[in-house]
Amino acid sequence: MLGAGLALLAACGRSSTTTPAARAVVARPPATSSLLRFAHDGGIARLYDAADLATHGWHSAERIPALRRVVGADLDQRLVYAIDAQSALVSLDLTSRRVRSLLKGVSAAALGPNGALYAVDSVNGVTQVARRTAIRFRSPLSGPPRSLFGTMTGTLVALPARGAGLQVVSSDRAAPAVALAAGPAAATFFGDLVAVAADSAVLLWDPGAKKAPRRVRTPGHARAVLFSPSGHRLFVAQDADRLLVIDRFSGDRIDEIDLPGPAAGLRTDLYGGWLLVRPRDGDSTWVVDVARNRYVGAVAARWGPDLPVAAGPGTLVARRGDDVVALDLTRAGFPSIGHIAGGAADLWLAVAWSPVDAPEETPADSAAAPTDRAPGGTSRIYLQVSSSRNPAWARDLADKILGAGLPASMLAPARGEELYRVVLGPYPSREAAEEATRKVGMPSFVVTVQDSIGR
Repeated sequence: MLGAGLALLAACGRSSTTTPAARAVVARPPATSSLLRFAHDGGIARLYDAADLATHGWHSAERIPALRRVVGADLDQRLVYAIDAQSALVSLDLTSRRVRSLLKGVSAAALGPNGALYAVDSVNGVTQVARRTAIRFRSPLSGPPRSLFGTMTGTLVALPARGAGLQVVSSDRAAPAVALAAGPAAATFFGDLVAVAADSAVLLWDPGAKKAPRRVRTPGHARAVLFSPSGHRLFVAQDADRLLVIDRFSGDRIDEIDLPGPAAGLRTDLYGGWLLVRPRDGDSTWVVDVARNRYVGAVAARWGPDLPVAAGPGTLVARRGDDVVALDLTRAGFPSIGHIAGGAADLWLAVAWSPVDAPEETPADSAAAPTDRAPGGTSRIYLQVSSSRNPAWARDLADKILGAGLPASMLAPARGEELYRVVLGPYPSREAAEEATRKVGMPSFVVTVQDSIGR
Protein backbone atom coordinates (compact mmCIF):
# COMPACT_ATOMS: atom_id res chain seq x y z
CA MET A 1 0.00 0.00 0.00
CA LEU A 2 1.01 3.61 -0.26
CA GLY A 3 1.16 4.79 3.39
CA ALA A 4 4.60 5.99 4.41
CA GLY A 5 5.89 5.18 0.92
CA LEU A 6 4.05 8.22 -0.41
CA ALA A 7 6.68 10.57 0.98
CA LEU A 8 9.44 8.45 -0.51
CA LEU A 9 7.81 8.55 -3.93
CA ALA A 10 7.04 12.24 -3.82
CA ALA A 11 10.64 12.99 -2.83
CA CYS A 12 11.75 11.69 -6.20
CA GLY A 13 10.00 14.61 -7.84
CA ARG A 14 6.93 14.89 -10.05
CA SER A 15 7.65 14.30 -13.70
CA SER A 16 5.73 15.88 -16.53
CA THR A 17 3.35 13.71 -18.54
CA THR A 18 5.68 13.76 -21.55
CA THR A 19 9.27 12.66 -21.66
CA PRO A 20 11.90 12.10 -24.35
CA ALA A 21 11.62 8.77 -26.15
CA ALA A 22 13.42 6.04 -24.28
CA ARG A 23 14.32 2.39 -24.80
CA ALA A 24 13.80 -0.26 -22.14
CA VAL A 25 16.89 -2.29 -21.37
CA VAL A 26 15.73 -4.06 -18.18
CA ALA A 27 12.28 -5.33 -17.20
CA ARG A 28 11.76 -7.41 -14.08
CA PRO A 29 8.52 -9.24 -13.32
CA PRO A 30 6.67 -8.51 -10.07
CA ALA A 31 7.59 -10.46 -6.95
CA THR A 32 5.90 -13.82 -6.44
CA SER A 33 2.83 -13.66 -4.23
CA SER A 34 2.25 -15.64 -1.06
CA LEU A 35 -0.93 -17.08 0.39
CA LEU A 36 -2.03 -16.71 4.00
CA ARG A 37 -4.18 -19.53 5.38
CA PHE A 38 -6.60 -18.94 8.26
CA ALA A 39 -8.15 -22.01 9.89
CA HIS A 40 -11.94 -22.13 9.62
CA ASP A 41 -12.42 -22.80 13.34
CA GLY A 42 -9.52 -20.60 14.44
CA GLY A 43 -5.89 -21.46 15.03
CA ILE A 44 -2.41 -20.63 13.79
CA ALA A 45 -2.19 -18.71 10.48
CA ARG A 46 0.32 -20.15 7.98
CA LEU A 47 2.01 -18.86 4.85
CA TYR A 48 2.45 -20.66 1.52
CA ASP A 49 4.17 -19.88 -1.77
CA ALA A 50 1.46 -19.03 -4.30
CA ALA A 51 3.46 -20.55 -7.17
CA ASP A 52 3.22 -24.16 -5.92
CA LEU A 53 1.60 -24.00 -2.46
CA ALA A 54 4.85 -25.01 -0.75
CA THR A 55 4.99 -23.87 2.86
CA HIS A 56 7.15 -20.84 3.69
CA GLY A 57 7.65 -22.00 7.27
CA TRP A 58 6.19 -18.70 8.54
CA HIS A 59 3.26 -18.86 10.98
CA SER A 60 1.55 -16.60 13.48
CA ALA A 61 2.87 -16.62 17.04
CA GLU A 62 -0.65 -16.73 18.46
CA ARG A 63 -3.95 -18.38 17.65
CA ILE A 64 -6.30 -16.38 15.49
CA PRO A 65 -10.01 -16.64 16.36
CA ALA A 66 -12.49 -18.16 13.95
CA LEU A 67 -13.03 -15.60 11.19
CA ARG A 68 -16.09 -14.44 9.32
CA ARG A 69 -14.03 -12.84 6.56
CA VAL A 70 -10.57 -11.54 5.75
CA VAL A 71 -10.59 -7.85 4.81
CA GLY A 72 -7.11 -7.43 3.30
CA ALA A 73 -3.51 -6.41 3.96
CA ASP A 74 -1.77 -3.07 4.51
CA LEU A 75 1.73 -4.12 3.49
CA ASP A 76 3.21 -0.72 4.32
CA GLN A 77 2.37 -1.39 7.99
CA ARG A 78 2.72 -5.18 7.56
CA LEU A 79 -0.81 -5.69 8.93
CA VAL A 80 -3.57 -8.06 7.84
CA TYR A 81 -7.14 -7.21 8.89
CA ALA A 82 -10.07 -9.58 9.40
CA ILE A 83 -13.49 -9.73 11.06
CA ASP A 84 -13.90 -12.64 13.47
CA ALA A 85 -16.97 -14.74 14.17
CA GLN A 86 -17.87 -12.45 17.10
CA SER A 87 -17.86 -9.35 14.81
CA ALA A 88 -14.59 -7.98 16.17
CA LEU A 89 -12.01 -6.38 13.89
CA VAL A 90 -8.66 -8.09 14.44
CA SER A 91 -5.20 -7.50 12.99
CA LEU A 92 -2.27 -9.83 12.39
CA ASP A 93 1.16 -8.18 12.45
CA LEU A 94 3.28 -9.94 9.82
CA THR A 95 6.51 -8.77 11.46
CA SER A 96 5.85 -9.65 15.11
CA ARG A 97 3.34 -12.40 14.13
CA ARG A 98 1.08 -11.16 16.95
CA VAL A 99 -2.73 -10.86 16.89
CA ARG A 100 -4.61 -7.87 18.22
CA SER A 101 -8.32 -7.09 18.68
CA LEU A 102 -9.07 -3.54 17.48
CA LEU A 103 -12.82 -2.87 17.39
CA LYS A 104 -15.98 -4.70 18.44
CA GLY A 105 -19.35 -4.90 16.75
CA VAL A 106 -18.02 -4.51 13.20
CA SER A 107 -20.43 -5.42 10.42
CA ALA A 108 -18.38 -4.43 7.35
CA ALA A 109 -14.90 -3.17 6.52
CA ALA A 110 -12.74 -2.19 3.55
CA LEU A 111 -9.18 -1.06 2.89
CA GLY A 112 -8.42 2.19 1.08
CA PRO A 113 -5.60 2.71 -1.45
CA ASN A 114 -3.34 4.43 1.11
CA GLY A 115 -3.63 1.59 3.61
CA ALA A 116 -6.38 3.16 5.75
CA LEU A 117 -9.02 0.73 6.96
CA TYR A 118 -12.69 1.73 7.24
CA ALA A 119 -14.89 -0.25 9.65
CA VAL A 120 -18.67 0.06 9.90
CA ASP A 121 -20.36 -0.99 13.16
CA SER A 122 -23.84 -2.27 14.01
CA VAL A 123 -25.27 1.29 14.21
CA ASN A 124 -23.63 2.25 10.88
CA GLY A 125 -20.92 4.37 12.49
CA VAL A 126 -17.60 4.56 10.64
CA THR A 127 -14.15 4.26 12.19
CA GLN A 128 -11.00 4.83 10.17
CA VAL A 129 -7.83 3.02 11.24
CA ALA A 130 -4.80 4.75 9.69
CA ARG A 131 -1.21 3.98 10.71
CA ARG A 132 -2.50 2.14 13.79
CA THR A 133 -4.59 5.13 14.93
CA ALA A 134 -8.41 4.96 15.10
CA ILE A 135 -10.52 7.99 14.07
CA ARG A 136 -14.29 7.99 14.56
CA PHE A 137 -16.24 9.74 11.78
CA ARG A 138 -18.78 12.30 12.93
CA SER A 139 -21.53 11.21 10.55
CA PRO A 140 -22.76 7.61 10.29
CA LEU A 141 -23.92 5.92 7.13
CA SER A 142 -27.63 6.10 6.38
CA GLY A 143 -27.90 2.31 6.54
CA PRO A 144 -25.96 -0.96 6.30
CA PRO A 145 -23.66 -0.98 3.24
CA ARG A 146 -23.36 -3.62 0.53
CA SER A 147 -20.17 -2.14 -0.96
CA LEU A 148 -17.43 0.06 0.53
CA PHE A 149 -14.63 1.87 -1.33
CA GLY A 150 -11.87 3.98 0.22
CA THR A 151 -10.27 6.86 -1.70
CA MET A 152 -6.91 8.64 -1.73
CA THR A 153 -8.53 11.68 -0.08
CA GLY A 154 -9.53 9.75 3.06
CA THR A 155 -13.22 9.60 2.25
CA LEU A 156 -15.37 6.48 2.20
CA VAL A 157 -17.83 5.69 -0.60
CA ALA A 158 -20.70 3.45 0.50
CA LEU A 159 -23.51 1.83 -1.48
CA PRO A 160 -26.52 0.83 0.64
CA ALA A 161 -27.52 -2.80 1.13
CA ARG A 162 -31.11 -1.91 0.28
CA GLY A 163 -32.25 0.36 -2.48
CA ALA A 164 -30.35 2.68 -4.79
CA GLY A 165 -28.04 5.61 -4.12
CA LEU A 166 -24.54 6.27 -2.88
CA GLN A 167 -23.11 8.07 0.16
CA VAL A 168 -19.72 9.70 0.76
CA VAL A 169 -18.46 10.32 4.31
CA SER A 170 -15.22 11.62 5.78
CA SER A 171 -13.93 12.21 9.29
CA ASP A 172 -15.65 15.60 9.62
CA ARG A 173 -18.62 15.56 7.26
CA ALA A 174 -21.05 13.62 5.08
CA ALA A 175 -21.75 14.72 1.52
CA PRO A 176 -25.30 14.71 0.11
CA ALA A 177 -26.39 11.32 -1.20
CA VAL A 178 -25.87 10.67 -4.92
CA ALA A 179 -28.66 9.10 -6.94
CA LEU A 180 -27.41 5.87 -8.48
CA ALA A 181 -29.23 2.74 -9.55
CA ALA A 182 -28.94 -0.36 -7.38
CA GLY A 183 -26.60 -2.93 -8.85
CA PRO A 184 -23.17 -4.57 -8.58
CA ALA A 185 -20.43 -1.96 -8.21
CA ALA A 186 -16.66 -1.59 -8.51
CA ALA A 187 -14.11 1.18 -8.02
CA THR A 188 -10.66 1.89 -9.37
CA PHE A 189 -7.70 1.17 -7.10
CA PHE A 190 -7.42 4.86 -6.14
CA GLY A 191 -11.18 5.19 -5.66
CA ASP A 192 -11.33 8.02 -8.18
CA LEU A 193 -14.10 6.40 -10.22
CA VAL A 194 -17.03 4.17 -9.24
CA ALA A 195 -18.92 2.00 -11.72
CA VAL A 196 -22.39 0.55 -11.11
CA ALA A 197 -24.04 -2.05 -13.35
CA ALA A 198 -27.53 -0.75 -14.08
CA ASP A 199 -28.96 -3.41 -16.40
CA SER A 200 -28.94 -1.67 -19.82
CA ALA A 201 -26.11 0.71 -18.86
CA VAL A 202 -23.09 1.23 -16.64
CA LEU A 203 -23.06 4.37 -14.47
CA LEU A 204 -19.66 6.03 -13.92
CA TRP A 205 -19.27 8.50 -11.06
CA ASP A 206 -16.24 10.47 -9.92
CA PRO A 207 -16.29 11.02 -6.11
CA GLY A 208 -14.06 14.09 -6.48
CA ALA A 209 -16.18 15.92 -9.05
CA LYS A 210 -19.51 17.65 -8.51
CA LYS A 211 -21.08 16.13 -11.60
CA ALA A 212 -23.93 13.78 -12.30
CA PRO A 213 -23.00 10.16 -13.03
CA ARG A 214 -22.08 9.42 -16.64
CA ARG A 215 -24.18 6.76 -18.37
CA VAL A 216 -22.55 4.29 -20.75
CA ARG A 217 -25.12 2.18 -22.56
CA THR A 218 -24.40 -1.54 -22.80
CA PRO A 219 -26.18 -4.26 -24.77
CA GLY A 220 -26.88 -7.59 -23.16
CA HIS A 221 -27.80 -6.33 -19.66
CA ALA A 222 -24.82 -5.49 -17.42
CA ARG A 223 -24.53 -7.90 -14.48
CA ALA A 224 -21.06 -7.20 -13.04
CA VAL A 225 -18.30 -4.62 -13.48
CA LEU A 226 -14.58 -4.55 -12.71
CA PHE A 227 -11.76 -2.09 -13.41
CA SER A 228 -8.33 -3.20 -14.56
CA PRO A 229 -5.62 -2.73 -11.88
CA SER A 230 -4.37 0.40 -13.63
CA GLY A 231 -7.94 1.73 -13.79
CA HIS A 232 -8.00 2.71 -17.46
CA ARG A 233 -10.22 -0.18 -18.62
CA LEU A 234 -13.60 -1.37 -17.38
CA PHE A 235 -14.81 -4.95 -17.88
CA VAL A 236 -18.56 -5.53 -18.03
CA ALA A 237 -20.16 -8.98 -17.61
CA GLN A 238 -23.56 -9.44 -19.25
CA ASP A 239 -26.44 -11.82 -19.82
CA ALA A 240 -25.09 -12.09 -23.37
CA ASP A 241 -22.26 -14.52 -24.17
CA ARG A 242 -19.56 -11.87 -24.28
CA LEU A 243 -17.52 -9.64 -22.02
CA LEU A 244 -17.32 -5.93 -22.87
CA VAL A 245 -14.11 -3.93 -22.51
CA ILE A 246 -14.73 -0.19 -22.12
CA ASP A 247 -12.37 2.79 -22.04
CA ARG A 248 -13.08 4.45 -18.68
CA PHE A 249 -12.15 7.90 -20.02
CA SER A 250 -14.18 8.06 -23.25
CA GLY A 251 -16.78 5.42 -22.44
CA ASP A 252 -16.14 3.81 -25.83
CA ARG A 253 -16.38 0.07 -26.27
CA ILE A 254 -12.88 -1.01 -27.29
CA ASP A 255 -13.27 -4.79 -27.38
CA GLU A 256 -15.61 -7.74 -26.87
CA ILE A 257 -14.48 -11.14 -25.57
CA ASP A 258 -16.56 -14.19 -26.42
CA LEU A 259 -17.54 -16.36 -23.44
CA PRO A 260 -19.21 -19.79 -23.17
CA GLY A 261 -22.32 -18.21 -21.68
CA PRO A 262 -23.72 -15.37 -19.54
CA ALA A 263 -21.49 -14.12 -16.70
CA ALA A 264 -22.36 -13.05 -13.16
CA GLY A 265 -19.06 -12.04 -11.52
CA LEU A 266 -15.53 -10.83 -12.27
CA ARG A 267 -12.16 -10.96 -10.51
CA THR A 268 -8.67 -9.95 -11.69
CA ASP A 269 -5.14 -10.58 -10.46
CA LEU A 270 -2.81 -7.93 -9.02
CA TYR A 271 -0.94 -7.66 -12.31
CA GLY A 272 -3.87 -7.39 -14.74
CA GLY A 273 -2.80 -10.42 -16.78
CA TRP A 274 -5.75 -12.70 -16.04
CA LEU A 275 -9.47 -12.19 -15.58
CA LEU A 276 -11.60 -14.74 -13.74
CA VAL A 277 -15.26 -14.90 -14.71
CA ARG A 278 -18.02 -16.44 -12.64
CA PRO A 279 -20.69 -18.01 -14.89
CA ARG A 280 -24.31 -17.23 -14.22
CA ASP A 281 -25.04 -20.96 -14.15
CA GLY A 282 -22.88 -23.82 -12.90
CA ASP A 283 -20.06 -24.19 -10.41
CA SER A 284 -16.95 -23.30 -12.41
CA THR A 285 -14.64 -20.43 -13.27
CA TRP A 286 -13.82 -19.14 -16.75
CA VAL A 287 -10.33 -17.82 -17.44
CA VAL A 288 -9.63 -14.88 -19.76
CA ASP A 289 -6.14 -14.00 -20.99
CA VAL A 290 -6.24 -10.19 -20.83
CA ALA A 291 -3.09 -9.74 -22.93
CA ARG A 292 -4.75 -11.57 -25.82
CA ASN A 293 -8.30 -10.49 -24.93
CA ARG A 294 -9.69 -13.99 -25.24
CA TYR A 295 -11.28 -16.79 -23.25
CA VAL A 296 -8.76 -19.61 -22.74
CA GLY A 297 -10.52 -22.24 -20.63
CA ALA A 298 -12.65 -23.28 -17.67
CA VAL A 299 -11.80 -24.64 -14.23
CA ALA A 300 -14.08 -26.60 -11.93
CA ALA A 301 -13.89 -24.32 -8.89
CA ARG A 302 -16.40 -23.06 -6.33
CA TRP A 303 -16.60 -19.27 -6.28
CA GLY A 304 -16.16 -17.74 -2.82
CA PRO A 305 -15.14 -14.38 -1.37
CA ASP A 306 -11.46 -15.45 -1.25
CA LEU A 307 -11.02 -18.16 -3.90
CA PRO A 308 -10.50 -18.72 -6.76
CA VAL A 309 -7.73 -16.16 -7.12
CA ALA A 310 -5.03 -15.53 -9.71
CA ALA A 311 -2.16 -15.38 -7.20
CA GLY A 312 0.94 -14.43 -9.14
CA PRO A 313 1.74 -13.90 -12.82
CA GLY A 314 0.45 -17.33 -13.94
CA THR A 315 -1.03 -19.31 -11.05
CA LEU A 316 -4.68 -19.92 -10.22
CA VAL A 317 -5.47 -21.07 -6.67
CA ALA A 318 -8.89 -22.68 -6.25
CA ARG A 319 -10.93 -25.07 -4.13
CA ARG A 320 -11.33 -28.56 -5.54
CA GLY A 321 -13.46 -30.82 -3.38
CA ASP A 322 -12.07 -30.69 0.17
CA ASP A 323 -8.68 -29.46 -1.00
CA VAL A 324 -6.99 -26.36 -2.40
CA VAL A 325 -4.99 -26.64 -5.63
CA ALA A 326 -2.66 -24.40 -7.63
CA LEU A 327 -3.04 -24.52 -11.43
CA ASP A 328 -0.61 -23.29 -14.08
CA LEU A 329 -2.51 -20.85 -16.31
CA THR A 330 0.36 -20.61 -18.79
CA ARG A 331 0.13 -24.27 -19.92
CA ALA A 332 -2.56 -26.05 -21.89
CA GLY A 333 -5.19 -27.67 -19.72
CA PHE A 334 -4.14 -25.73 -16.61
CA PRO A 335 -2.21 -28.61 -14.97
CA SER A 336 -2.01 -28.85 -11.19
CA ILE A 337 1.29 -27.64 -9.71
CA GLY A 338 0.39 -27.60 -6.02
CA HIS A 339 -2.03 -29.20 -3.56
CA ILE A 340 -3.07 -28.70 0.07
CA ALA A 341 -5.25 -31.46 1.47
CA GLY A 342 -8.22 -30.28 3.53
CA GLY A 343 -7.66 -26.60 2.76
CA ALA A 344 -11.05 -25.88 1.21
CA ALA A 345 -12.77 -25.15 4.54
CA ASP A 346 -10.26 -22.44 5.48
CA LEU A 347 -9.98 -18.77 4.45
CA TRP A 348 -7.18 -17.57 2.15
CA LEU A 349 -5.57 -14.25 1.28
CA ALA A 350 -3.06 -13.58 -1.51
CA VAL A 351 -0.40 -11.05 -0.47
CA ALA A 352 2.59 -9.66 -2.38
CA TRP A 353 4.84 -10.31 0.61
CA SER A 354 7.40 -12.85 1.79
CA PRO A 355 8.98 -13.13 5.25
CA VAL A 356 12.45 -13.20 3.71
CA ASP A 357 13.62 -11.15 0.74
CA ALA A 358 15.69 -13.58 -1.27
CA PRO A 359 19.09 -12.19 -2.36
CA GLU A 360 19.43 -11.44 -6.01
CA GLU A 361 21.42 -14.06 -7.92
CA THR A 362 24.32 -13.00 -10.10
CA PRO A 363 24.12 -14.62 -13.56
CA ALA A 364 27.00 -16.93 -14.40
CA ASP A 365 27.54 -15.14 -17.70
CA SER A 366 28.12 -11.57 -16.54
CA ALA A 367 28.48 -10.37 -20.12
CA ALA A 368 24.87 -11.36 -20.78
CA ALA A 369 23.54 -9.87 -17.54
CA PRO A 370 21.48 -6.66 -17.84
CA THR A 371 22.89 -3.55 -16.21
CA ASP A 372 21.35 -0.37 -14.90
CA ARG A 373 23.37 1.75 -17.29
CA ALA A 374 23.47 1.03 -20.99
CA PRO A 375 26.53 2.00 -23.02
CA GLY A 376 26.36 5.00 -25.27
CA GLY A 377 23.82 7.03 -23.33
CA THR A 378 22.34 7.95 -19.98
CA SER A 379 19.80 5.70 -18.26
CA ARG A 380 17.04 6.19 -15.70
CA ILE A 381 15.30 3.80 -13.35
CA TYR A 382 11.48 3.74 -13.15
CA LEU A 383 8.58 1.62 -11.95
CA GLN A 384 6.30 0.69 -14.85
CA VAL A 385 2.63 0.46 -13.85
CA SER A 386 0.84 0.25 -17.21
CA SER A 387 1.25 0.35 -20.98
CA SER A 388 -1.05 1.10 -23.89
CA ARG A 389 -1.01 1.67 -27.63
CA ASN A 390 -3.31 4.63 -27.07
CA PRO A 391 -1.35 7.74 -25.98
CA ALA A 392 -4.52 9.41 -24.66
CA TRP A 393 -5.17 6.52 -22.25
CA ALA A 394 -1.59 6.51 -21.03
CA ARG A 395 -1.47 10.29 -20.60
CA ASP A 396 -4.82 10.38 -18.75
CA LEU A 397 -3.71 7.58 -16.44
CA ALA A 398 -0.42 9.35 -15.71
CA ASP A 399 -2.35 12.53 -14.92
CA LYS A 400 -4.64 10.67 -12.51
CA ILE A 401 -1.75 9.05 -10.67
CA LEU A 402 0.14 12.34 -10.62
CA GLY A 403 -2.91 14.01 -9.11
CA ALA A 404 -2.89 11.38 -6.36
CA GLY A 405 0.57 12.56 -5.31
CA LEU A 406 2.81 10.06 -7.07
CA PRO A 407 5.64 10.96 -9.51
CA ALA A 408 3.95 9.62 -12.63
CA SER A 409 4.84 10.26 -16.26
CA MET A 410 4.28 8.81 -19.71
CA LEU A 411 7.19 7.42 -21.73
CA ALA A 412 6.70 7.76 -25.47
CA PRO A 413 7.73 4.73 -27.56
CA ALA A 414 11.13 4.54 -29.23
CA ARG A 415 11.59 3.59 -32.87
CA GLY A 416 9.98 0.25 -33.67
CA GLU A 417 7.90 0.20 -30.47
CA GLU A 418 4.15 0.73 -30.18
CA LEU A 419 3.47 1.04 -26.48
CA TYR A 420 3.19 4.21 -24.39
CA ARG A 421 4.27 3.35 -20.86
CA VAL A 422 3.05 4.89 -17.61
CA VAL A 423 5.87 4.96 -15.06
CA LEU A 424 6.74 6.26 -11.60
CA GLY A 425 10.09 7.91 -10.92
CA PRO A 426 12.85 8.25 -11.89
CA TYR A 427 14.63 6.80 -8.85
CA PRO A 428 18.27 7.35 -7.85
CA SER A 429 19.04 3.61 -7.72
CA ARG A 430 17.56 0.19 -8.31
CA GLU A 431 17.42 -0.36 -4.55
CA ALA A 432 15.25 2.73 -4.13
CA ALA A 433 12.93 1.59 -6.93
CA GLU A 434 12.62 -1.92 -5.50
CA GLU A 435 11.82 -0.49 -2.08
CA ALA A 436 9.17 1.74 -3.65
CA THR A 437 7.53 -1.11 -5.58
CA ARG A 438 6.68 -2.76 -2.25
CA LYS A 439 4.88 0.38 -1.11
CA VAL A 440 3.13 1.97 -4.07
CA GLY A 441 0.03 -0.22 -3.68
CA MET A 442 -0.36 -1.06 -7.37
CA PRO A 443 1.13 -3.63 -9.74
CA SER A 444 4.58 -2.40 -10.86
CA PHE A 445 8.02 -3.60 -11.82
CA VAL A 446 11.46 -2.06 -12.18
CA VAL A 447 12.50 -0.94 -15.64
CA THR A 448 15.67 0.86 -16.71
CA VAL A 449 15.34 3.06 -19.79
CA GLN A 450 18.09 4.55 -21.91
CA ASP A 451 17.65 8.02 -23.34
CA SER A 452 18.12 7.95 -27.07
CA ILE A 453 21.10 9.83 -28.47
CA GLY A 454 20.67 12.45 -31.11
CA ARG A 455 16.96 12.88 -30.60
